[in-house]
Amino acid sequence: MYDDYQKSAKPYRIEVFKQKAIIVTGARQVGKTTMLKQLVNKTELPFVFLNCDEANVRATLTDISIERLKSIIGANKIIFIDEAQRVTNIGLTLKLIVDNFSDVQLLVTGSSSLDLAIGIKESLTGRKFEYHLFPFSVAELVDETNVLIEEQALEKRLIYGTYPDAINYPGKKKSCY
Repeated sequence: MYDDYQKSAKPYRIEVFKQKAIIVTGARQVGKTTMLKQLVNKTELPFVFLNCDEANVRATLTDISIERLKSIIGANKIIFIDEAQRVTNIGLTLKLIVDNFSDVQLLVTGSSSLDLAIGIKESLTGRKFEYHLFPFSVAELVDETNVLIEEQALEKRLIYGTYPDAINYPGKKKSCY
């Protein structure tokens, strides 16, 4: 029901291939990775997905050379770095990609906007578009259902929030935090 982020009440207009990194931050489990994977799949362009939860990916992206980046990027047109805040000195790595691979779109997610911002603030000045993804708003939920249904769901929304899992799997009694 809410898996398609195109149905958002006020969707972001993400500018791609403007020689700038696209940085998406937000709370855990809000849908950053899912949204960007959907965007990447719609382009049908070759891409590489780098999950920084994996130790070998973190190690590779820390203090990396342009030659090593060339071997990782290859013929891919999109580089998707997920959970970038986990990489030491990620700002410099992102700067190298933006400055040296002008035909490549860099997509970056981070759960902690503060940690990510510290690593990229100076290195990517003028080289990035930043977006913050929030859980669903009440207006978005009302657009998909109606006011009465959302009023009836208020107690559950206050307990479980408006994160995608809480909305998509309402029968599950687990917190999405």
